[in-house]
Amino acid sequence: MIFSIIVPVCNGQDFLKEAVDSALCQKVHTGDSFEIILVENGSTDNTPRICDEYAASHDNVSVIHEGRIGLYQARQEGIKISKGDYILALDADDKLKEDLLETLGDVIRGYAGPDDLTKAPDLIFYNAADMDKPGSKLRDFPFEEGRLYSGADKKAFKELVIKGDKLNAMWIKCIRKDIAFIDNRIEGLNYGEDLYQTAEYVDRATGIAYIDKVLYLYRKSGVSLTASYNKAFLDNQKIVWRKVDELTAKWQEDDSPLNERKALTCAIAAVRIVYSALSVMDKKAKLKELFKDAFYKKYSRFDLPEWAPIEDINMHEKAIGGGAGAIIKLLAEAVKHDIKAAVKKRI
Repeated sequence: MIFSIIVPVCNGQDFLKEAVDSALCQKVHTGDSFEIILVENGSTDNTPRICDEYAASHDNVSVIHEGRIGLYQARQEGIKISKGDYILALDADDKLKEDLLETLGDVIRGYAGPDDLTKAPDLIFYNAADMDKPGSKLRDFPFEEGRLYSGADKKAFKELVIKGDKLNAMWIKCIRKDIAFIDNRIEGLNYGEDLYQTAEYVDRATGIAYIDKVLYLYRKSGVSLTASYNKAFLDNQKIVWRKVDELTAKWQEDDSPLNERKALTCAIAAVRIVYSALSVMDKKAKLKELFKDAFYKKYSRFDLPEWAPIEDINMHEKAIGGGAGAIIKLLAEAVKHDIKAAVKKRI
């Protein structure tokens, strides 16, 4: 059995070596093997050189250099050239636990026996932990270990895709190669790409399993995602939500939570403007543009999910209704934030 570990990377020189080394140190059963595919896409730092050095010094490491095609397309390009029976994702600033592949090998053979992989799950989820707290599970999942979810039993996974983001991360899943490649090229998709791919894989899988064990170490970023405005955020999210709507429409599940999650997307779009480094005048212009967006107009009026962060809830309450009144409230919040940031910078 062969595992393919896909590592998309753009400007990842700071932690890439740690990530790749954690993959190279994997334990595997006799007869199993693995490859590491580095998908370098548009880096301006030393990342391309680091990737080339690993590929030159390790037979099971390869690299492809792409332009800045985005995280989604980088993953898919890696999957396209992979040789493995199963695909795994590794972000360039994270680490794999050394027993990940060994554990997956045990689980897959537990379902399939020694020779017939057709009986094995198409999709296997496992848990992760913060790198600083490796003993504490990052997610609390309602699934049973040792159970194969198929047919109507997949409802448990479909519901979680619809109601929340716990399943989204690409790095908590092992995907059979047969269902992993999505023949839908979307360049520049960096936001929400994990939700789209997860929904596709849950839809395609005939059998899903769960391993109740921490097998991945996640590094919390020290950079605030709200610190910079990027119009691509909402544009990307609209693409993703259209795709997810197409998939979930087939599931005949209660999709009302999706409207709440789309409202959260709208709130986050406002947060990214208000707390960005843009000038107050630019923030005003971007907020006006946001309030005119058809997606925003349709979904911002819905309630947010119960699990929404307090920052987004507060922003949602200020932005409800749009118009001049909402802009005044949001700009007041922006000025307050900018003053605090300026004072903090001087200290």
